[in-house]
Amino acid sequence: MLDALRLDGQPDEKGWPYLAAVPADHRLWTPPATVGPLYGRNGQRDGTDLSSILAALDRDTPVLMLTMLSRSFFQPRGDGVVDPANDELPEPAQRHAVVAVGHGTVDGTPAILIRNSWGPGWGLEGHAWLTERFLAPRLSPRQI
Repeated sequence: MLDALRLDGQPDEKGWPYLAAVPADHRLWTPPATVGPLYGRNGQRDGTDLSSILAALDRDTPVLMLTMLSRSFFQPRGDGVVDPANDELPEPAQRHAVVAVGHGTVDGTPAILIRNSWGPGWGLEGHAWLTERFLAPRLSPRQI
């Protein structure tokens, strides 16, 4: 991911918008002919704990996080919170990258506000709060 941002860059969503649906035959899909400017960053690897993410966000540095998923991630609560059930375990085979864009608290405990690439139909217009209970066993952050 860090190499892709450094070497290739990422277009603005207006240049390469989300698909309304996954094509039935992905071989027939092609990327847009022009996507506009590409934005890159020479990011670095950082710690994998919540405090390093909070510190980076306090420095106004977005953080790319690689997380293991579990069922609560797929359907955030109505208030945009992803908080696993007590018996919900991380699924190591399911990994996903998101961007941490802010932090706060949910029910008095730390939470990270993320932006997901799944479009505005997920969470709160493509954003959600990941609780510390969700993140702690699932986290692999990278500063971008």
